[in-house]
Amino acid sequence: MTNSADVIRRGYLDHAAGQLHYHYCGRAASPLLLLLHQTPSSSAMYLRLMPLLSQQFFVVAVDTPGFGNSDRLPGAVSIAAFADAIYQSVSAHFDRPALVFGHHTGAAIAVQLAFDHPEFVRALALSGPTLLTDAQKQALPSAAGTVPVDPEGAHWQVMWQRLRAKDPEAELALSQRETLLAFACGEYYQASYRAVVEQDVATQLAAIDCPALVFAGGRDLLRSAVAPTVRLLQRGMAAALPEEAGTYVCERQPAAVADLLRRFFLEVVETD
Repeated sequence: MTNSADVIRRGYLDHAAGQLHYHYCGRAASPLLLLLHQTPSSSAMYLRLMPLLSQQFFVVAVDTPGFGNSDRLPGAVSIAAFADAIYQSVSAHFDRPALVFGHHTGAAIAVQLAFDHPEFVRALALSGPTLLTDAQKQALPSAAGTVPVDPEGAHWQVMWQRLRAKDPEAELALSQRETLLAFACGEYYQASYRAVVEQDVATQLAAIDCPALVFAGGRDLLRSAVAPTVRLLQRGMAAALPEEAGTYVCERQPAAVADLLRRFFLEVVETD
């Protein structure tokens, strides 16, 4: 028999510039846990993880503006603008602070949320933190360049190979979903990477004083940022994920991620 807390539902939240699409599960009275996805994905990347956390938390996974089924924002793309729209939507609808988890670009948005709205973020968990080296800052936007549509369909192969290269061992359905999402978000793919590069994440990390857990898989390209990120945070700590875990860890090793998040966030809830 299916536990009603495990059932994932979806809906839309309003903000000043449009609507935010989200998935949710768990009991509404449980502590609110907000999940923020990587680029060019959507909240769909958390569909395997969410039921593993639904007994302890009310889990909300949003599509970043311009991704998945969320509306785009007017004006320039920035991490601050993403965070503001998410804050407006989630805080107005649920009217309480949240535990926040972000992966890659989602980690950048999570940091921005904690910096801009410390009263909203009870605790922070970052997978693949975006404290980038100069070389990474130079390379990141070019890794998401727009692929022009080709009448013979060659653009599908180019994007497929780009997304497949992130994890050649991932199931084909996952790579296919990510390829479709990459085309759907259009120029927001590269723009969001540029926004990550432009964010002053080091200054923001140093100002955050809520409990923070930082980790990355052994094959995550951002693994080298874990230790420097922890050093900047006032109340940061590091954790370990499997050595074989990479950019799709939330889908390929969801139990490992859920275990880290559950233990960390429950301790925060119990000591608040």
